[in-house]
Amino acid sequence: MKKALVAVDGSDVSRALIPYAFNYAVREGLDKLDFIHVVPQLYFDPSGMPSSMELPKEGAIGEQYREIITEEREKAGAPDIENDLIICSGNPYEEIIKHAEKENYSMIFIGHRGMSDLQRFFIGSVAAKVVRHSPCTVLVYQRPAEES
Repeated sequence: MKKALVAVDGSDVSRALIPYAFNYAVREGLDKLDFIHVVPQLYFDPSGMPSSMELPKEGAIGEQYREIITEEREKAGAPDIENDLIICSGNPYEEIIKHAEKENYSMIFIGHRGMSDLQRFFIGSVAAKVVRHSPCTVLVYQRPAEES
């Protein structure tokens, strides 16, 4: 079975990546697309107390993504492409790599938001880390300028 992992994070680029992945799967004969959304772990402030940041509930996230994925699958005319949604928490690039290694995907799709050099220096780029550590081919999707 030829399958690929599609990393989604709720951004506009990620939303545009979903139909692109379905169209690619149809064109290239992939059998399955697994979508992965990684909720960042709860961070602790210097005193050791959890931050006040409240993480979204997994059920709500899953429901939203399933609706979007189903809608985009239909638009792409890809009813035969199986798909699953994986929701986990942790470091996004580490979780993406871990799942890619475990499931032996032939490809990873990931969006690129176009961060500034300064942003990339301080927080890094998940896409760049996935490319650097991936066990398989990585397609980095960036929306065409006219769609941005």
